[in-house]
Amino acid sequence: MKYLEEFLKSLGKSWKGSLVSVSEAREVEKNAKKFLSLLAKQEQVKRVTWGWYWIPVKYEDFFDFLEKDKHFKVLQKQTAASVWNGDFIHRDHYTIAVKNRSYGRALEEFAESQEWNVSVEIWDFEKRDYRKIGKFYVESLEETIVDCLKEWAFADAFSALYENYENVDWKRISEHYWERIPGTNVRVGQVLKLGVSLINRETAPDLYVSRRAKIADAFVKRQVEEAAEKVVELG
Repeated sequence: MKYLEEFLKSLGKSWKGSLVSVSEAREVEKNAKKFLSLLAKQEQVKRVTWGWYWIPVKYEDFFDFLEKDKHFKVLQKQTAASVWNGDFIHRDHYTIAVKNRSYGRALEEFAESQEWNVSVEIWDFEKRDYRKIGKFYVESLEETIVDCLKEWAFADAFSALYENYENVDWKRISEHYWERIPGTNVRVGQVLKLGVSLINRETAPDLYVSRRAKIADAFVKRQVEEAAEKVVELG
């Protein structure tokens, strides 16, 4: 019992409120696998999935967990957009990107046990793909806009664009110009061009401010127009 208490105390100094793998816990104690199993039976830690445990603490919300959890992760897509656009559209579904597949599975299992609506994606992101905003790492503005467009989350994309217009790296945006909106023949660049023209901004490159911006697909066009109208109205 004394060994277990000392191990839990030492582990809690670094990992309280966080997920921790057996291999990470072995840095504290070589018998970590055995000790964690015993502590789980005593309900002092919780087994999340194979090779992963949770050192319990109460959270205010999902973002409180994200802050306390020690592993590297990036807020992505609509979740990132909510940071860039000041929560223009509040969503209770969160998308998190991680590099480590094993941690990603543990995060999914833990989120489900807490009844949080979370999607975890494995993303081999580079440093330019994210930045730190406050306490969290967030997908870059340009990647967020493109990802939201490809998720059909046009209002999220346009509001992130609208709120951060002067800081957009248009060259990076243009790298995605010819990518398709899933399920259509419409390109990301076409949607963005029409969106920019509708929110009446003039400082983008000529590629995006054309007044002749057109989308042949009537359904997509209507969705873009409604999203842009909503952003301008509330912006």
